[in-house]
Amino acid sequence: MGADAVVAMGRMMLEEVMILVAPVLLVAIAVSLMVNVVQVLTSLQDQTLSTVPRLLVTGATLFFLMPWMWRHLITYTLHIFSDFHKVIE
Repeated sequence: MGADAVVAMGRMMLEEVMILVAPVLLVAIAVSLMVNVVQVLTSLQDQTLSTVPRLLVTGATLFFLMPWMWRHLITYTLHIFSDFHKVIE
């Protein structure tokens, strides 16, 4: 397996990671922004008020997106294994 194949597989892996993680990160960023705005408007600076909602919403997002993530990951894995003969050569 040449350097081009290794770079292509690495690029595909990074693209899959970005596709799978992007929705969760976007939701976490949006919730953090909303909580921070509320904290600034109410002058509450408690760490619990910023951490707990972010964790709850991120966990809920992972729970609801998990079937989609599994299907996407299975498709990627099958694609990698179907092209595995290129790696052996």
